[in-house]
Amino acid sequence: MSELRFGIVGFGNIGRTHAQTLSEDIVPRACLTAVVSNGDFELPADVSRFTSLQDLLKADAADVVVIATPTMTHPSLGVEVLAAKRHLVMEKPIAMSVHAARELIDAQPLGVEAAVMLNQRYQPVYRQIKDIVAGGELGRIVRFNWIMTTWYRPDVYFQVSTWRGTWAGEGGGALLNQCIHNLDILQWVLGLPETVVADAQFGKFHDITVEDEVTAILHYADGMTGTLVASTGEAPGINRLDIVGNLGTLSFEDTEHGAQLSVATSQQRIDEHRASSREMFGMPNFHRQTVMSAASSNQHAEVFNNVVAAVLDGAALATPLTEGVGSIDLANALLQSAWEDRKVAVPVDAANYQSNLDARIGESGFREARAVEVDIDMDASYR
Repeated sequence: MSELRFGIVGFGNIGRTHAQTLSEDIVPRACLTAVVSNGDFELPADVSRFTSLQDLLKADAADVVVIATPTMTHPSLGVEVLAAKRHLVMEKPIAMSVHAARELIDAQPLGVEAAVMLNQRYQPVYRQIKDIVAGGELGRIVRFNWIMTTWYRPDVYFQVSTWRGTWAGEGGGALLNQCIHNLDILQWVLGLPETVVADAQFGKFHDITVEDEVTAILHYADGMTGTLVASTGEAPGINRLDIVGNLGTLSFEDTEHGAQLSVATSQQRIDEHRASSREMFGMPNFHRQTVMSAASSNQHAEVFNNVVAAVLDGAALATPLTEGVGSIDLANALLQSAWEDRKVAVPVDAANYQSNLDARIGESGFREARAVEVDIDMDASYR
């Protein structure tokens, strides 16, 4: 096989984005051959249209199936794809809960590749941050702070959808949808905490039932602590990450002029300086530098290229389904803490969380979408 046939299930905003990516020259050895959607739109002559995933699978119209449907359908559709022994690319998050995510992962047969669209791991600045932390330049990490409030969404974003901003459709709001990328980067770089304490505001800025503002404290087994602030109601918002170690500090901020990353490091451990210095207002000597980041490429294409290499060349998947569980675990724990007003352990009690989520789904359900004109610029959604 010299080329992989891709089929996309769901042709909303992100489905169309993936179709464009797969139709360009930035994913060699891949071609878009099928779309599953009931929408009224034109497709190229060489792309088949199906009204169900089952029809696509029966027609053997794709080697790799991309699930780009609403969140609540991800696990069930993913299981169908894997049962048919087709390779899978799942949009984030792979499920609304850890319980459902594990069921999907358990359904993966041998010889079938399954990836999750954790595309921000290909953001050069996040890769640099991971390398700096893993390389020990900051020493032992003692604290971090991440303010991630650039995920602003106007009311119309929710109003035109039956499922966005609902427990039944997304299983959450800012944490499970927008900030799931940040939560993934956080646990990718620093690991999962031991416990979390969170305060969440539900429908503070929007007419929704799920969280649109979260403030949390994370505690790690080695004594590291961290704070998170997330919101979809603030504008223009802030995306700033500070990581403090016993050899220095890293500061990242995403500004209108691009990503800015600065690092200050010392040759002497700060705890050693605290214990030994006889200068009442002394400070270790620091080397300060601004770290330049490479220009960002098409991150979705990077994920697709990795999948192609995994299927055709036997390369390792960079973002297998199992990598999608950490961010969901963290999001579930934060919501559980806010619901029950207590400190929650990580990994979250999956059965208890599922019970809480199911209760909220039963109480709320979906909304009636409004028929209003909407201007959609997907490039503006990548923050």
